[in-house]
Amino acid sequence: MRITEIEPITLWVPYEDRIRKAFYHFGMTEEVTVYRFHTDSEHIGICENIGPPFSQSQLDTYLGTDPFDHVMGNGTFNLDMGCYDLMGKQLGLPAWKLMGQQVRQWVSMGWWMPCMSPEESAREVQTAYDRGYRGLKCKARAFYDVLEQTEAIQSAVPDDFRIEYDFNGALISYEKALPLLRELEKFPVVKGVEEPIFASDIVGWRRLHTEIRIPFYLHGVRVTCRPAAREPSGPWAGLRAGDFDGALCSHESIGNALAAAWTFAAANTPILLQYVGTGITTAFALQLGAAIPTATLPGVTASHTYVDDLIEVDHTIQRGLMKVPDGPGLGIRLDDSAIDRFSREQPLVWPRHITVVTLPGGVEHLYRNLPQAERLMKQGVDDAFAPHIMLNEWEDDGSERFDTTWTRLQETDWPIFEA
Repeated sequence: MRITEIEPITLWVPYEDRIRKAFYHFGMTEEVTVYRFHTDSEHIGICENIGPPFSQSQLDTYLGTDPFDHVMGNGTFNLDMGCYDLMGKQLGLPAWKLMGQQVRQWVSMGWWMPCMSPEESAREVQTAYDRGYRGLKCKARAFYDVLEQTEAIQSAVPDDFRIEYDFNGALISYEKALPLLRELEKFPVVKGVEEPIFASDIVGWRRLHTEIRIPFYLHGVRVTCRPAAREPSGPWAGLRAGDFDGALCSHESIGNALAAAWTFAAANTPILLQYVGTGITTAFALQLGAAIPTATLPGVTASHTYVDDLIEVDHTIQRGLMKVPDGPGLGIRLDDSAIDRFSREQPLVWPRHITVVTLPGGVEHLYRNLPQAERLMKQGVDDAFAPHIMLNEWEDDGSERFDTTWTRLQETDWPIFEA
C-alpha cells in the first residue's frame, strides 16, 4: 500500500457560543484542516491539525511512502496519525495494536478551559461535570486572581472533581510562587500544577517542589534524542532526579510518546496526554492512551469546545473515562455532512478590542490584547497575580477615545499605565 495523494480540506468550525468570544480574545483559531490520505488500495486514512494546512513540501515527505514506513515515526503526529489509521484499516485492527499492548479500554480524559473570571470558571466546570467529566485543566494567568477563581470552582463541583492549573511559568520565581501555591494547597480540588515557574530554573523548581504538597507536572516527556546524544534530555534528567510528579505528553511525535511510555512506566510516573483537535484527534489520543501504561492523568484534546466533533458517532464518556474506539485504524468515520458544512463556513470577523487589567485600588492598565498582557506580565512589566486583580475587554464602541487608545497601543510593545 502506497500513499498516492493527500487531500487537505480547510474548515471553519465554531467554538460553542458561551466561550466563543473568550477563545477569540485568547488568540485561538477556529480553522481546522482535515486530510484524506488516498492510497493505491481501497483504504483512505484521515487526520487533522488545528490551523491552516501544512506546506506542500511537508506533505510531499509522505507521498509515495508505505504507511508502515512511519511506525513510531518522528514526524508531526498530525500526519502520522493518518498513517496509523491506514495501517489499522489495512490489517483490520485498531491503531493501538500497532503501538503496544492494550492496558485499558477506557482512557481518563479531561475538560480544558482558558483562564476566566471566578463566576465564569464556576459555570464552566459545572458544564464539564454535567457532560460527564471529572477532571479539568485550566490556564492560570497573571490577570486573574487564581485564589478567587479556585474558591468559586471548589464551591461549584462535588468532591470527586479535580483541576490542574497550567501556569506556563507565569509565577516567574520561587519567591513569587511560594506564598500563592501555599494558599492553593488549602483547596482539595487542586490536584496538580503544571510548570508554576519556568522549568529551566532548576534550583527554584526544586526548592518549590520540596515545600509544596500539590503535584508538579512538567511540560514534556521527551526522553530520547535522535541521533544519539551524550547529554540526557531535560525530562529524562528531571525524571531521574524526582523533580516532578507527572508530565505532559503534549503534541509529541508518536515515536517520542511511545519511548516515553515505557520510560515513565519504569519510573511509575503518570503521563497526561495533550493532543488538541476535534473528535479525530481525540480518537488518536484514545488509541495512544490505550497503550501507554501510565497515561492516567486526565488527557486533553479540547474537542468539547467545538460545536461539532466532525465524526459520525460521538465518543462515549462516563465519569471522566472515554471509551477507546474498537474499529480498525482510529476507529472512527468522518461525518461527511459536517465536513461539507464547515468547508463552506466563513471565519467570523470580530470587533477590535483592548485588554483592560484592573489592579487593586481601581487602577487600570491597558494592553493591546491578552497574548501581549500574558507575555509582558511574565517579564515583570506589571503586578502579576495581585489580590482581586480583574480582566475586562473593551470592545470598539465607536468612540474617538477608543480609536485613539487602540492606535497608541499599536505603536509600541508596551501597555498604557493610566488611571
